[in-house]
Amino acid sequence: MSKILLLIVLCCLCWVHCQGQALTDREYCNRLTRECLRSEGTVGPNDDTVGIYNDWCRRSNRNWRNITRCQLVRASCELTLIRCANLSCQNVLAVLL
Repeated sequence: MSKILLLIVLCCLCWVHCQGQALTDREYCNRLTRECLRSEGTVGPNDDTVGIYNDWCRRSNRNWRNITRCQLVRASCELTLIRCANLSCQNVLAVLL
């Protein structure tokens, strides 16, 4: 009896968790990008991470155009949550196009 009750409780917890997650992955990425763009005036469009990433991609692709911090945020969110892909230069470029 206790095993059945435990199973029912676990199922209820999973159901509540799924219902509580109101935002879809794409909506979450859109919201994250908007927040990044709002803070771009104070934080700036670039930081050390973006600079290193741009340098790294330029080494492997001479035609690489620098991306901003918010573009990298957008690409990393979409690649991680939606496409389940890594942050390679080609994948980031595909997301941003």
